[in-house]
Amino acid sequence: MLDPLSTAEKLSKQFVTIFGSALRSVVLFGSVARGEAIPGMSDVNVLVLLDEVDAQQLAAAAPMLQQWVRAGNTPPHIFSCEEWGGMGDTFALEIADMQDARKVLYGGDPVAAASPKYHEVRLHAEHEIRDTILHLRLRTLLAANDPRELGNLLVSGTPSFAAYMRTALRLSGRKAPLKTMEVIESAAQLIGADPAPMLLCYEAKCARTPPQVSITAPLVVEYHEFARHLRTFIDRIPPEGTVAGSPS
Repeated sequence: MLDPLSTAEKLSKQFVTIFGSALRSVVLFGSVARGEAIPGMSDVNVLVLLDEVDAQQLAAAAPMLQQWVRAGNTPPHIFSCEEWGGMGDTFALEIADMQDARKVLYGGDPVAAASPKYHEVRLHAEHEIRDTILHLRLRTLLAANDPRELGNLLVSGTPSFAAYMRTALRLSGRKAPLKTMEVIESAAQLIGADPAPMLLCYEAKCARTPPQVSITAPLVVEYHEFARHLRTFIDRIPPEGTVAGSPS
């Protein structure tokens, strides 16, 4: 089995073969770019920029990408260069993360000049965390009688909440640490919450040992409480300001 970085590099070479001169950039981001990848568990997040995205190009890439997704990988984000120029309002959190950690696998670096506006990042974070919490509550109800599934739910949700923690730090004028454990600790201090449930779940993810818990277990209660604290903090962030770490 290839390590996540080698897997991403292999994917990039396949894009070069398929798209040829229409390919402008392939950029790796997320946990693999941060050096935190867990083989067999971490998503390989890739941004692909083309001159144009049309049905013929999608058809050419379909067999390879269908095999990629069937293998359990995350579909790449494929945009035209024109679309990328207007992605600040809908891809703001990802762009902010890319600015902190990314690896250009092919072509130019489209992230270097990207500058998501403060209000775009804040609004995107507010919408995303509300949706994530609603999803968490629904899946908690559905897994109420399955301790293993409930533990898996908490562990699998931790990276998403860590992304919102990074955003909360940036919107508060603080540089988000690169490592997730440090992000959790810094964000917990910022929002006035106990970091223990998120730290435990992230450690369990790294160790590949999700806990088995009941719906009334302290871990579940405290995890949901942390999520609520984070959502409330983001809701109360002023509508105007500067995103820490964004290019000037």
